[in-house]
Amino acid sequence: MLIFAVFKIAQSDELGPTVDIGANWVHSTVSNPIVDLARETDTPLHLWEHTTCLIDGAGSLVENQKATNTLQRVWDILDKASEYSRLSSKTIDLKSSLYDFFIDQSDQLLHAQEIDEYERSLLLGMAEMWGAYVGDRTEQQSLKFFFLEDCIEGDDLFIATNYQRIIARIAKVPLAQGIIQYRKKVNCVQYRDHGSQTVVVKTSDGQEQEFDEVVVTTPLGWLKHNTDFLDPLTPRLSQAIDSVSFGRLEKVYIRFPNAFWDESSLLPNGKLTEGTLLHGRAPTSTPSPSSRTSFMHWISPSYATASNPKQWRLETVSLAALPEPLCHPTLLFYTFGDCSTYITSLIHGLSGQARYTALDTFFNPYYSRLPNYRPETCRPVKYLATEWCKDELSGYGSYCNFQVGIEDAANDVRCMRHGMPEYHIWLAGEHTAPFDGLGTLSGAYFSGEEVAKRITQIYSDGGTSRRPFS
Repeated sequence: MLIFAVFKIAQSDELGPTVDIGANWVHSTVSNPIVDLARETDTPLHLWEHTTCLIDGAGSLVENQKATNTLQRVWDILDKASEYSRLSSKTIDLKSSLYDFFIDQSDQLLHAQEIDEYERSLLLGMAEMWGAYVGDRTEQQSLKFFFLEDCIEGDDLFIATNYQRIIARIAKVPLAQGIIQYRKKVNCVQYRDHGSQTVVVKTSDGQEQEFDEVVVTTPLGWLKHNTDFLDPLTPRLSQAIDSVSFGRLEKVYIRFPNAFWDESSLLPNGKLTEGTLLHGRAPTSTPSPSSRTSFMHWISPSYATASNPKQWRLETVSLAALPEPLCHPTLLFYTFGDCSTYITSLIHGLSGQARYTALDTFFNPYYSRLPNYRPETCRPVKYLATEWCKDELSGYGSYCNFQVGIEDAANDVRCMRHGMPEYHIWLAGEHTAPFDGLGTLSGAYFSGEEVAKRITQIYSDGGTSRRPFS
């Protein structure tokens, strides 16, 4: 049996501290093997406090309580949308989007005089934050199949350092066995039945290797761009791969000389300190959690049309709000959809000062509107930006999502999850996960375990479980 490729986990030390440029969240604390691995490897997990800084479309800072209320309303509506999708999926129009649901709910709140027009604009602007979860615009999110985007129950935890120890633990056994083949690009996985049923894996160096079973864990995006990768590819599986969408989520880390946006970074005289943690030196006192902002949102900016002509909204997580001694004065921006494509196209092929300038031209209008900003002391030290949208092996994107117009999403996932056991070819990955784990690292892990159990069952019952998907 051959299993190749893994969920997208990668790190970089370009900023100073080593950070994840792939997955950096763990979804759920309930029966989650990733949580168990984190504990085993002493990898710190962080539960964010939802302290929010919100900047409206005109560039003005929204009052704290109004920002908090807006965020709470967004989560309440998301919960309602999920329940509505789950209970009424069969009757919801294919063309209905999650954003349509937000419009309807905001109209009701306005009519009931629970919010005014300005608060409605904030609510609809904040509704776009869902894009950072699925990798594309809220207007594109299918309402009919929104229930499939529900994550595993429990809290969402952030890896406060990086995934290095966890992936090292997972890789320990195959590395010890010496069975990982490096620098091998697979061109085709082909089933052959010439007396003995085998699967041939063809690599770009011209080699062919035969296996009894092959589990393919390439990203969904790779399968969408390489329709001849699986041979054969059943019509129903081809349809499923084509129907389920693939998100475009990117990350941009910006490291500053200080966490100027936090009150905790200001001395009594109003001068900036060196940040929450620099060069391993902890501050003499720990600021209260309420003084540290965790999340920041910029609603469709009308003030940066030269660099952001489509007025894409932005959001970031403040790594200065991590606990001591793990915090550092860095903002982690998440971009998605067309905004991700625009930024990656803008910086692709650039390095050094040219790359820095391109990124700073785009992001300066946003970080410069944060509290306490002073251009002479708050200039970014370094940028680190991902380019998964330009990466062939990642499938030119991030992970699966379900967009407006998809007709049979649940069965599409079931079909990919089933694979082609009749041809000894199986699929695993976040796109074949249980419904409550789609698009997550935990879901990808669960999917691999499930495929292993099914293959084991086949060899214990004489092959009676090789039925094709129906």
